[in-house]
Amino acid sequence: MADIRAKTAALTSLEQLAAGHSLIHRVHPAAKLLGTAVYLLCLLSLGRYDLTRLTPYLLYPALLLPLSDTPCGMVLRRAAVALPFCLFAGVSGVFFDPYGVLALAVLVLRTLLSVSAVLLLVAVTPLSSLTAQLRRWHVPALCVSLLEMTYRYIGTLLDEAATMYTAYRLRGSGKKGLEMRHMGSFVGGLLLRSFDRAERIYQAMQCRGYPAAEHVRRAPPLAARDAVYLAAVCGSSVLFRLIDLPTLLGRMF
Repeated sequence: MADIRAKTAALTSLEQLAAGHSLIHRVHPAAKLLGTAVYLLCLLSLGRYDLTRLTPYLLYPALLLPLSDTPCGMVLRRAAVALPFCLFAGVSGVFFDPYGVLALAVLVLRTLLSVSAVLLLVAVTPLSSLTAQLRRWHVPALCVSLLEMTYRYIGTLLDEAATMYTAYRLRGSGKKGLEMRHMGSFVGGLLLRSFDRAERIYQAMQCRGYPAAEHVRRAPPLAARDAVYLAAVCGSSVLFRLIDLPTLLGRMF
């Protein structure tokens, strides 16, 4: 139960960080979304052996973490969750590719940078601002609603699971863990309870005006700091993609 509660607290901690007042928090959501998209596009378009060309992209999280007052350890711990998936995907290349170790290192670094960029975006921008901007860009309403509901209902699902697990432990004479023979009924009950609570939450959101289309139409104008942020992030990302900066600096010095 403590682990489930910890997962729920980890989700809410991102929302707490997004309510900050740092310089990066005050940047327009459109600039942060577009900057992150360009950064990821340039990062992911590099070759599978371009390890040195990935190193300049470390500047993005290295600068944004202190500027946004985002804890570095929290971002690294959450980004590390994706490492087992990329390790399973890249470990086979170590045995069949003469440069398999290099390709695996590129895959790991690229995964860490990509996940860190998305985590930084969520940590400095409230979800409501992100989804409102997506609607202003005419992203299909179904996609935006699925993003909102998934993000909101993960916490609901974990909370219901923690409550059911506590009840299971109390009725199980102190047994540790969930027995396999009870797994089916537990998951089925969790699904039904989550559906019921999610429906109540959605009805409450509709009573409060969800989705607030009139609010979405009123977009704040871009300020000078937004243009500077966008030029810095997009310009540097494209520059690092077009120019092999580490090799160029190595030849110069």
